[in-house]
Amino acid sequence: MKLTPFAKIFITVIILGVVAYAAWHYKGTDLRKWATGKEDGKQATTEGLSQSDFAALNNAPADPDRGVGSTGVAAASLSGAGKLDRPLVVAINTWAGHAPGVVFNGGMDPSAASSYRQRFGLDVKFVLIEDPAAKLAAFRKGDVDIMWDTVDNWAREASILAEQNQKAKSILLQDWSRGGDGIVSLSSIKSIEQLKGHKVACTQFTPSHFLLLYVLAQSGLSPEDRSQVEKDIVFTQDAPAAAAMFKAKQVDAAVTWEPDLSGAVAAREDEAHVLVSTTAASNIIADTLVARQDLIDRYPETVRDFVHGWLEGIEVMKKDPASSYDIVGRALKLDTETVSGMLSGLKLTTFADNAQFYGLSGGKPHYDTLFNTAFVIWRKKGLVTRSVDAKDWADPRFLSALASQYPGQKVEEPKIAAKPPSKNDRAIINKQIQIHFTPGSDEIMAGSYFVLDALGDTMTSFGNTYLRVEGNTDSTGPAALNLTLSDKRAIAVKNYIVKNFPNIEPSRFQTIGRGSANPLATNETEAGRQMNRRTDIKVVLSE
Repeated sequence: MKLTPFAKIFITVIILGVVAYAAWHYKGTDLRKWATGKEDGKQATTEGLSQSDFAALNNAPADPDRGVGSTGVAAASLSGAGKLDRPLVVAINTWAGHAPGVVFNGGMDPSAASSYRQRFGLDVKFVLIEDPAAKLAAFRKGDVDIMWDTVDNWAREASILAEQNQKAKSILLQDWSRGGDGIVSLSSIKSIEQLKGHKVACTQFTPSHFLLLYVLAQSGLSPEDRSQVEKDIVFTQDAPAAAAMFKAKQVDAAVTWEPDLSGAVAAREDEAHVLVSTTAASNIIADTLVARQDLIDRYPETVRDFVHGWLEGIEVMKKDPASSYDIVGRALKLDTETVSGMLSGLKLTTFADNAQFYGLSGGKPHYDTLFNTAFVIWRKKGLVTRSVDAKDWADPRFLSALASQYPGQKVEEPKIAAKPPSKNDRAIINKQIQIHFTPGSDEIMAGSYFVLDALGDTMTSFGNTYLRVEGNTDSTGPAALNLTLSDKRAIAVKNYIVKNFPNIEPSRFQTIGRGSANPLATNETEAGRQMNRRTDIKVVLSE
């Protein structure tokens, strides 16, 4: 029997349909992951991570006294003119970091009382979309013009958009998480190293997961021990579910965010505490707003005015916090106490912060290092394949266009200083490193520079901590001489880092010489003496 051309086409379509269904059903983990951002609870094939994978992220710009954030920003003029003739739709979730925009708008919906309408003739409609996959789907479809994200997750979603030949850009840094994200654990777990052998609940491929991977990489755990901790992670549907597992005593630790972070501690009272949070790891989790490329291309004035209103919303909140909390509470269906608590766990970022973050005021853009580091991590975890680069997925022109509105505005950060040793001190990271000195002196040998550079990176990332450097020697030679030498060597470590990392304040160091009083091994053998000639590093919380 001879088939007609139509019959051949029909059969071909049927065969392709069957193959496509089989691919979706049997290889569906990858396909569904790209389409929805989920993996049906299965863990992707992972590749081991090391501290070097996060090295670029650690070298964040320094904080308080490095100058003014808005000086040196070249004012940009936007090419073309275009204003949206309908409400601008902005997807947010139940997070107080969105407060400036909501406050400036007077709520979720356009209204005559909205400052966006009164000052810019712009109608803004905020919509709550909690699920990241649903948010991205709405954004891709065009139902949403601007969406919430974290920079680490934006690197993942940018790769998804690139895979679909779609474009979008990060236009604004909303906030830094400064305590809003963290790890709750049993009180008996005092440091990251002590997570070994315990079950940790976490939501896979989210900012929580990114934070956990980061602190593990910075810890003193061996690669094998870090890998074991990762294998013991219990993945949950979302961060509140991770907190719920901890409350139910099903795991010994959980990575979550506020208000669930505090709630998890309260639920288990004295037997629980916050092990580490973004209060210490201060330059890791950043919230951003991302705009569709067609909006940017056709309506640049609308994007500029939206960014301007958002920054002005921060000023409104400073002047009248009580009314602002009330507006946000009604919009997000939260009580004002919860809103206040959430805001205490973040830093709303002004124009100066944004100028620094995107490199507009000079220096390396921390946006680039955060985005590109996250992409490397997610690629190693088998989550993304299409390569993306930070510079192609941000557009700071709208901030530059506002430079004249914020002359001389400064980046404001608290100063941290070391304090005398106390029994209440808690070192969240403990390392033993081998630093080689010229025999009998405190001169650091060149071969140890890379070890100290990595230590400087850690200090930069954990901005709300101080470093205790303890010098140790073997028992060769007089005890008094060893004590003096170990003290000088600890100071030499501090001096090297301060010299090569000018963003790190000398006040954040505490140096102690212990001489030969704290051996790890016998001094009767050369191998033992070598172990005892070490530098102990403790990253201590500034509480």
